[in-house]
Amino acid sequence: MSETDFDERQFWDRRADAWERRADSLDAFSSAYGVSVMDALGVERGERVLDVGCGPGTTVVELATRVGPDGEVVGVDISPAMVAAATRRAAAAGVRNVRFVVGDAQTDVVGRDFDGAYSRFGVMFFADPVAAFANIGRSLRAGGRLACAVWGPLADNPWMFVPTLAAGPVLKAELAIPAPGQPGPFSLAERERVMTVLNEAGFDDITVERVEGSRLIATTGAANDVTTLLEVGPLGEAYEAADNRTRQAAIDAVLVAIEPYRDGDDFRLPGTALKITGCRP
Repeated sequence: MSETDFDERQFWDRRADAWERRADSLDAFSSAYGVSVMDALGVERGERVLDVGCGPGTTVVELATRVGPDGEVVGVDISPAMVAAATRRAAAAGVRNVRFVVGDAQTDVVGRDFDGAYSRFGVMFFADPVAAFANIGRSLRAGGRLACAVWGPLADNPWMFVPTLAAGPVLKAELAIPAPGQPGPFSLAERERVMTVLNEAGFDDITVERVEGSRLIATTGAANDVTTLLEVGPLGEAYEAADNRTRQAAIDAVLVAIEPYRDGDDFRLPGTALKITGCRP
């Protein structure tokens, strides 16, 4: 394992507790994008599907329902703590046609002859995306399908940058936007880059489509919804390290910043993802 991989694994291990606690809230938001991508994958009963970057396991459970008891879903994540969280979620849901692997989808062999590979915001952090997608492609049978969701351009995702810019100074967090093409939430935000990466990785029949959604923040539970954004977003570690007074000040700053996004009694912050599909020849 390289030093970079080790650092990434440690980072996601540190964030796993917050992601597990906030998994249902995250799922409510992300499903607007993830369900469209899962539908595009076209999972059928009895198939074997790989979930790349499975996190706390919400998508694995949904995929397991779609493939049915005669199918199988394998969730892979670089973080042992995330895999442990996903294992607990699957057990609590009574799902038995799943298994989980701690591994780096960029380099590790997690299985062969899968009918499909799926990812909901789990493929933007590869140091070498061409190598990573080529490795994922090798896990598929001939004709196997790929479908994943990645975030679109930062400017099209106020749900992330508005709270981050508002709370960052309060939490005294150092914010650094990765350079274009570098690992991070927006590393695959441009259609041309996605097409280049997947072509070089050996995929055919590539499509890239925009999927529009929004992050609803209900007035009645706004503080809790904002806390979710801060805990699982780029300010998660700074928020966790802050005292209660500073945390509340950060929440208050975000509530002021999102006022222009008021929609009736609630707030609705737009978000844009890309739905990517491809096929192994």
